[in-house]
Amino acid sequence: MKIGRKRKAKAEIPTSSMSDIAFLLIVFFMATTKFDVKEGIKIVLPQASAEGSEQTQSLALTEKEMTRLQITEDGQLAVNKDAPRVFTSEEIDVLIQQKKGINPQMIFKVITDREASYNEMIRVVDRLKAADIEKISLSTN
Repeated sequence: MKIGRKRKAKAEIPTSSMSDIAFLLIVFFMATTKFDVKEGIKIVLPQASAEGSEQTQSLALTEKEMTRLQITEDGQLAVNKDAPRVFTSEEIDVLIQQKKGINPQMIFKVITDREASYNEMIRVVDRLKAADIEKISLSTN
């Protein structure tokens, strides 16, 4: 009678609990990761009127009613029809107060060039918000 040799058991790494460990790690990292939330500009937009959706009304405003602030591609600021130049934050504050003194209900239209820095537009809008200006119009070229 022939006696068979016992085969040695091969060493194997148990993989049955590998998926459990992977899911625990995923849950751990999802629970402990702090996501950076970017906040935009906080602006309260007016409600749309029912009759305004059917018709587009155009309104011509004078310089006593509206101030046009145009931000150029290189970050300069043009006020109404003046030549663009670099304004500091303090100069913008003085300008806003002068325009607000002329008309407390002044509308400020901020026109930003598409190639202009986003920070320049934020700086101008922040100065307007700091001066408690509620009538701000934003647009791009």
